[in-house]
Amino acid sequence: MRMNSNGIDVDVPQGWDAEIFRRKALAARRPADGPEETTPVLHMANFALPPARGDFGSGAVEIMRSENVLVVLFEYEPEAAVTALFSSSGIPNVNPDDFSPSRMQRPIEGQSGAQYFFNLGGRAFCLYIALGSHGRRNQLVPELNQVLRTLRIGAR
Repeated sequence: MRMNSNGIDVDVPQGWDAEIFRRKALAARRPADGPEETTPVLHMANFALPPARGDFGSGAVEIMRSENVLVVLFEYEPEAAVTALFSSSGIPNVNPDDFSPSRMQRPIEGQSGAQYFFNLGGRAFCLYIALGSHGRRNQLVPELNQVLRTLRIGAR
């Protein structure tokens, strides 16, 4: 199944679950700042995503099993695309050696994470990936890369 929204386009393999949505606006904005413009977020996983999830997958990582993969593509404000943090250009190439238990947003025993910041077409993104098992990263990353090869990012 092909999914396309907000300029994010990806093939969702059979057995995977995915959603592209705009994150909720923060309530703590000052009225003088005007309404917050929210940015798209993609969640993809090779398991059923729970309905309640945080931007970087809280709520989903807690139910992951050793064979599971969670992909988060989080877009930042356009101004960030020209900053040093997002200086890498294009969707990153993911390698099993990039993963570490210490790279999880919140450490969960046995799990492993990787995080990549990049820009593409004037848009700034973080690609965050959680694996259900650090020990199985050599088996899980090839499946993950097959999915990432179908990811296209265009204008919002």
